Amino acid sequence: MIKSSTIRFLFIVFALAFLIFLHVATVNEIKNMKREKINKTELLNEKMNRIEMSTVEIQKLSSEERIIKIAKDSLGMLSPVENLKTIHVNKYQIKQLEKMLQEKYD
Repeated sequence: MIKSSTIRFLFIVFALAFLIFLHVATVNEIKNMKREKINKTELLNEKMNRIEMSTVEIQKLSSEERIIKIAKDSLGMLSPVENLKTIHVNKYQIKQLEKMLQEKYD
């Protein structure tokens, strides 16, 4: 009788120790994952900032004012007298383009 109660007691103690070990291991893994998530989030933010800075740099380098200044100063080009931004298109050309695009993407 004493042996069976001692065995039960040892079994319960080992079971509790195993459960406590599982709990501690799980909590430790959760902490590690949270730390990793924070590190990955900071890395993502850093990369997004670099992308944004690159986009701003591209916009700055491709600005119309800068290109016009370089064309005038370095290349000796002149501004056009008439407005070249006006585009004349008729309905037939638009329908042809729509048809070509529709055929291409179908």
